[in-house]
Amino acid sequence: MTALDIFAGVDIGGTGVKVGIVTSKGSVVAREQENYHPDKHEPQDVVDLAVSMLHKVLKTVSIFCIDELWVAYVANKKFTIKVTCLRLEDLDAIGVGCPGVLKAGGVIHAAASFPSWTDVPLQQLLTDKVGRSVTVGNDADAAILAEQWVGAAKGQVKDFIMLSFSIVANGQLVRGGSNAIEGGHMIVERNGRQCGCSQRGCLEAYTSASALKSQAQEHLRAGRKSSLSRYFEADINAELIFKHAAEGDELCKHVIHEVCVSMSFRTRSCRLLGFCLRYFLPNAGSRGDEVVMACMLMPWRLIKEIIVLSGGIAEAGETYIKQIRLAYAKHSWTTFPNPVRIEKAGAGYDSGIIGAVAVCKPQRDALANSCM
Repeated sequence: MTALDIFAGVDIGGTGVKVGIVTSKGSVVAREQENYHPDKHEPQDVVDLAVSMLHKVLKTVSIFCIDELWVAYVANKKFTIKVTCLRLEDLDAIGVGCPGVLKAGGVIHAAASFPSWTDVPLQQLLTDKVGRSVTVGNDADAAILAEQWVGAAKGQVKDFIMLSFSIVANGQLVRGGSNAIEGGHMIVERNGRQCGCSQRGCLEAYTSASALKSQAQEHLRAGRKSSLSRYFEADINAELIFKHAAEGDELCKHVIHEVCVSMSFRTRSCRLLGFCLRYFLPNAGSRGDEVVMACMLMPWRLIKEIIVLSGGIAEAGETYIKQIRLAYAKHSWTTFPNPVRIEKAGAGYDSGIIGAVAVCKPQRDALANSCM
């Protein structure tokens, strides 16, 4: 273990890479971000970009080194204080979060964000390129670990779930047999909608912020009237759809309604869009109530303390989070002495970087303890 107690986190996303330097308290002191070149999404391209950015961010962090030379007197000894850039060897550990199904040894079996990747030994590729050990984890696992470390679940929370589909039970991350729950890629509709992972009928294709976006785009291509028509198709996202629905746009309300119904009848588990249905469609009547009621089941079975909302839907605004809490309270069984809290993810913009460090920190701590 170095004396600095500082880490590097690498967040590999679908469109680019973020790299940051993180303290042992979970604070990011420096960061760099860069998108992929349109033609460079192959494993070695991503590895080269990530390592290049790691070296770049190291140069932005200065550390103070004290040598026993001449210049200043401290405790009757002669010292000189040198300012130098952070080096790879100064890092306690390097963690990486990457989307996809993760096999033992940091091998990415498959990833929706990288369709050409099959059994990519990402951890070994990064370790070879960097020249020291690197730990790779699933990005959804990294996100929930960031919430446990510095975010909405920081403190005494032992049992919580993060949408979409990451679970901590009794303080421990639940990884499943493939080292990642990947609940979004459960097939819920035979020969259903195309998902980015190349499968058809995945839960994510019906119930995510991406589903809102894709369905809105399909309706616009078919000629449906909407205030979204003034935007470029690529600029349409979940936040924009929520905004225009709140302003009365019928197409946006319809798309939200369809996603909510899909979620309630296909999963009987996730809650978020069901509550949004009640917000935008207050006259939905018994069907809207049924959606909310059906979406109450999973917390009682899986968690005790907190539901953390993340992603584009949660980022749409605190107004929606408040409505979710109200609807949840209205339809929850109040016999429980400690009702489940619903919170927006709190790790912020750097959650991927912080989570990547959280992935590698347990291994580093275990190694340090074994050497004591």
